[in-house]
Amino acid sequence: MTNKSETAAIALVIAFAFGLRYLQLNIGLPYLYFWDEPLTAGNALQMLKTGDYNPHFFKYGSLMIYLNLLVDKLHCVYLSLTGALQGVENIHIGTGWHWAISHPSFYFSNRFLTAAMGTATVFVTYLMGRLICSTWTGIASAFFLAVLPVHIAHSGFVTVDAPVALFVALTALFSILFIHRQKRIYFILSLICVGFAAATKYNSGLAILLPIASLIWMSYKRKIARQKFYWLAIPTLPALTFLCAMPYAILDFPNFLKDVLHQMIYYKVTGHPGATIAPGWEHLGFQMREFYQNIGLAGAIFFLLGLAGIFSRPSWFLILLFPTAYLLFMSSMTVNFHRNFIQIYPFIAVCVGLAFFCLHVALKRLRFRRKKRAIICIVAALFLLPRAYDAYQTGRALHASRDTRSAVIDALNAMENAKKVIFAKELRVHAQDLNRLKCDYAIHPIEMMGAAQHEDSTIYVLPSKISQIYDYHRAEIAVKQAIIDDIHREHILQYVKNPYIEQDLGVDYIKQNAATMLDVFSTSPTLIIANFMPRTPLHPGVIALDTCTRSPTGTQINIRNTATLREGSIATPAYELKPGAYLFSMRAKKPAVPERSQNFAFGEYEVAITVKRPSAFPNRARIRVSIFADEILLKQRIFDPTETFKQMDTSFSLPKSQRVAVKIENINNAPDHPSPAETTIKELKILAL
Repeated sequence: MTNKSETAAIALVIAFAFGLRYLQLNIGLPYLYFWDEPLTAGNALQMLKTGDYNPHFFKYGSLMIYLNLLVDKLHCVYLSLTGALQGVENIHIGTGWHWAISHPSFYFSNRFLTAAMGTATVFVTYLMGRLICSTWTGIASAFFLAVLPVHIAHSGFVTVDAPVALFVALTALFSILFIHRQKRIYFILSLICVGFAAATKYNSGLAILLPIASLIWMSYKRKIARQKFYWLAIPTLPALTFLCAMPYAILDFPNFLKDVLHQMIYYKVTGHPGATIAPGWEHLGFQMREFYQNIGLAGAIFFLLGLAGIFSRPSWFLILLFPTAYLLFMSSMTVNFHRNFIQIYPFIAVCVGLAFFCLHVALKRLRFRRKKRAIICIVAALFLLPRAYDAYQTGRALHASRDTRSAVIDALNAMENAKKVIFAKELRVHAQDLNRLKCDYAIHPIEMMGAAQHEDSTIYVLPSKISQIYDYHRAEIAVKQAIIDDIHREHILQYVKNPYIEQDLGVDYIKQNAATMLDVFSTSPTLIIANFMPRTPLHPGVIALDTCTRSPTGTQINIRNTATLREGSIATPAYELKPGAYLFSMRAKKPAVPERSQNFAFGEYEVAITVKRPSAFPNRARIRVSIFADEILLKQRIFDPTETFKQMDTSFSLPKSQRVAVKIENINNAPDHPSPAETTIKELKILAL
């Protein structure tokens, strides 16, 4: 083959890789389908809005936040020139819902950056394969990674897993170049990439093993002089690069240390609900099964064949060093998220590419002619084509998919008799979709929809099922679901479903339960369009927090559907109560949890970690509860929480039927504190005595 054909082949692979990643950039928008995107994109937008370059968040490295900030600034200029954005003050973030975004195009541009970095990783994989073996080995390696679903998926979201794979792959590439070309600059570049990797995701600092191993190899071969410089550079250059990428690791050291320790305890001791596993062999076996499922049978066979080739060439040991060390290190943790292992896949891809070289060498030793060797290798490569076709089909399907909350707007606009639409608040329909609606609309919690007086030509849009991940507020969920289930079939005009939800697209985040989640993001929930809501009295038993009115600042509903009250107020709806005695009860977040400890070995040392959550009321917040009957103050009580506070009860009596509402206010009685006091409320309820 000529150099032109090789160049054309790798250009096609890179273009195809980017195309596959580009196809999924609009998934869900203007809604978010991935848990962690706001941790990077949201913090970058906060910096853009405030000009404060301290991320105030160090559970991940800050490098991707700053890179996304740069993209956001460029996109902000574009939106300003097109008139789509008048100023950064119009960007709304921190609205009380972790996955709410006012300008989805910022997320699209951030995803574009991640896709570009994922595609760059494919090219670096090609360079590694070409450098250690041949051009066609590099092309085969790049093609395998280009069409790998798990890498495509994580290259389409604003997260750190695909970008950190790029920096780790660059570290390996420059370490290999240092061995092959014996130039100091490549060693320096490998150390700089280690710093970037650690500033993206801390555990990737383990990539320091690659330049160290290359230095040891060069020292053993006696191919370098002035070894003192190299050994001094190993701790110095990555540290300086890390601090340049994360300056607030020093400038805000207390918070940096707190978040890093939190991550250490989280991964080593506490674990994650639904993703916790016994460290050691059980965790290692779990990840090996995940690798097998992601690369498939053909990929596993090629990988093992390429692995045999690595052992035949000691200079290729760098391809195996980092994945082995990283896999052993991470399998000693209790959190089993496979996304932590995305950075291993470029090395797996290189092994797959080496398999074709090993096959070619084996055929040559068996005295197959060159033409036959080429034909056999091409036939073997055909086993990878089904994966490429599936990746393309999946990309097309995802690109064409729309969230049901976007699709329902088109269905409503097609209805001739609809004069007004009432949306369930729990759906969190985005303003971008609401602006497309041709008729008037209102947004109410499900409970309020059932209690409101029905009007002719009014259409109701609700979820067909409402659920939650966290074990909070079961009673609220039951009330909401009961109202939905009470809608008669003859009043249901249409179900709106996402057709791609029920297809096996190989992408977990799009195949989730089609229910509307009360406490986290929803992925294209199944919706009901109805023309009548059965009359359901607003029941005062358990008061859903999302039916309450909260002050514009200082209060929010967090992901566990609890209300954080900070220098603000919460007002419940007004309930029609009969004469009698009642009890208003407010439950707060438990102030502490039992201590949890664990010992583990770290090298030659025994380390003990003890976990204890601090008090929920560090600033001695005061709570004022005001009970109103027919808008007249009936009773008021001021409560001063203590460290043992869990529940506050206030009784009241009604001599006649009246409309009763309750207002809860947070009064900060500690002005010497730099930050406002806060209370986390789990439940409000009114009970008849």
